[in-house]
Amino acid sequence: MLMPLGLAVCLSLFGDLTLYAVLATQLDVVGLSLSAVGLMLGVNRLIRIPGNPLAGLVLDRWGRRRPFILGMLLGVLSTASYALVRGFWPFLIARLAWGIAWTLINVGGMAIILDLSTTANRGRLSGLYNTWMLIGLALAPVVGGFLVDLFGFRPAMLACAAITAVGLLVALLALPETAQPPSHPVTQSPSHPITQSPTPKPPAWQHFSTLLRTNPGLLTASSLYLITQFAGEGVVLSTMSLLLQQRFGDSVLLNGLALGLASASGILLALRSLLAGLVGPLAGHLSDGRAGRRLVILGSLLAGIAGFGLLSFATSLSTIVLGVALGAASAGAALATLTACVGDVTPPGRQGLVMGAYATAGDIGSTAGPFLAFALLSVVHLQSVYILCTLAFLVGLWLIWRTQGTQALGEAPP
Repeated sequence: MLMPLGLAVCLSLFGDLTLYAVLATQLDVVGLSLSAVGLMLGVNRLIRIPGNPLAGLVLDRWGRRRPFILGMLLGVLSTASYALVRGFWPFLIARLAWGIAWTLINVGGMAIILDLSTTANRGRLSGLYNTWMLIGLALAPVVGGFLVDLFGFRPAMLACAAITAVGLLVALLALPETAQPPSHPVTQSPSHPITQSPTPKPPAWQHFSTLLRTNPGLLTASSLYLITQFAGEGVVLSTMSLLLQQRFGDSVLLNGLALGLASASGILLALRSLLAGLVGPLAGHLSDGRAGRRLVILGSLLAGIAGFGLLSFATSLSTIVLGVALGAASAGAALATLTACVGDVTPPGRQGLVMGAYATAGDIGSTAGPFLAFALLSVVHLQSVYILCTLAFLVGLWLIWRTQGTQALGEAPP
């Protein structure tokens, strides 16, 4: 069950991540200005912020399989559109379509993990799910960039659409429905007529508001996810090439071989994703056992503090690599364990709504990271931006202290 889900999610990422790697160099092909590139690379995240909770409601009402497959289909169409359209507005529509597609894919995938898991294995399954996603994050820009260099932008994007179509086919053939059917009220016999109308079901937003009030740890877990995504997927991904440029100039020397900034940055980010993917299942497994969720999350935050502390003052390539590795370990452990924390307190029938809100917190963080980083870089050094990320992880430690004893961030599950 987990393999077809993970493979489909992994293959869905190829078009989007290829754009991040090459769009700025393909302006004449797609008919965009350089100033429009930032909007095109960020608008898909912006639409996900309000879209994630709505997708969660759809998943709770229609089940998991149909919305997930719809997301994969939109992923194929939007990726193919990158190769077929030209100009600002057509490309913007294609990016908005991808934002909706990824909302259905990602929130649907996390809801499926909650359906399949228990408190005894939720951390491990969440880690494995994130590993598939991180494999996509590592491979997609490398493969996509190679295809663009070899065949050109438009054929490469059609190839990426074909890769995503393989993921769609996998989901169609191998991904069953995992949502539990809603329970139906028992009808009364004619000899015992119903004399009072049933109490109306409260709206989803009211149920979620009540859940937040009774489980403050749920809000803490979402806040920690925001911090993790802000620092890792937001700041690190958008500033790695700038860090290398400031430390080493136009190229990076590795055993006498001069690597270009784009190549060196791509290699470091790919290694980051792969390492995070390896750490995730292990951290999730530890959180399922005697160590518990809280201890693993504390470790992830401390690794994040150490990683960004090294990046703030690194002057050698080895120090930067170590900082990136610690940040990868932090992200891998946090992504697996925080998802499990949220799943531990999510009531049946509300997995889609809760995971949609949780995904929104992450998208806010990953969207704010590049915007805030480059806004600050006009007045401060990059070192100060990394110190800000260190402080964000310290805030995370304070949040855990504030919610000590709450169920969502409690000790080892029973």
